[in-house]
Order: sequence, then C-alpha cells, then structure tokens
Amino acid sequence: MDGQPKGELQVQREAQFIENLGAFMRRDFAAVEAAWRPDVIMEMPGSSWLAGTHRGVKDVSRCILGLRQVLASEDRRTTFLHEGDQMIVRHDIMVHGPEHLVEMTLRVKIRYDPEGKAEAIDLEPNDLGLFDHVLNTALRNSQAS
Repeated sequence: MDGQPKGELQVQREAQFIENLGAFMRRDFAAVEAAWRPDVIMEMPGSSWLAGTHRGVKDVSRCILGLRQVLASEDRRTTFLHEGDQMIVRHDIMVHGPEHLVEMTLRVKIRYDPEGKAEAIDLEPNDLGLFDHVLNTALRNSQAS
C-alpha cells in the first residue's frame, strides 16, 4: 500500500479492488461484474488477441476470462493512487504461456461513476511487447492443440 492519506471512499475502492482480485483468481466473475456499470468499457493496448476496446459487461467479461488464462496475481505488491473519480493501481502479476513465465507490473486505471461502479477500465502492462508476445504464443499453442 502507498503512504497517501486515505478517505473513506478511497479505502472502499481499494477494498473492492482486493475483493475483485480474489474473485478473479477464484474464477468468480459474477462478483467482479457486480462492481461494473452495464456499459463498462475496458481498454487494452497492444497487439495481443486481448488488445482493443471492450464494451459492455459481456465483452469485458470475455476479455477478463481470457486474461485469467494467462495471468496469475502476485500478492506481494499492490499500490494505489487516487485522483478524483479514478483509482490507479499498480499490481504485480505473472504472465504465463507454454514457454514463458514472466513477472511484470500491470497498471489498472479505473474510473468510477457517481454510484461507485466502474465505468472505464484501462489495463497497461509495464512491458507491453513481452506481454503481447507471451499472450500470442499462448494463443498459437492453444490453436495447435
């Protein structure tokens, strides 16, 4: 956690993120989806099979399911920064494929609506080229099977 003073709303958003992270790892996607607006938008940069703009709970859920196939959460380091209606999380992850197991940091920027639901989520791995390579290698391997 970072050393920035926390207001009640910030503490609630951080707790929700940690709860959603646990739900993600347990594959309890309904719990994660409950924190989103129905018209949520998620952006993923790069050239991997998960890159692009995902709109609505169904499309974003498919992307999250794809991420679950190649990501593992690292509990060691998560930091939060709050700026108005958004929270920026830097979270350690392991990205895995058939030939790779790579640790990196994932930056997650979440913008909230007035009711506290996520309306926009931006994901950005700190090594986008390596991230894309591992994901695309995993895709090629799954298609060959």
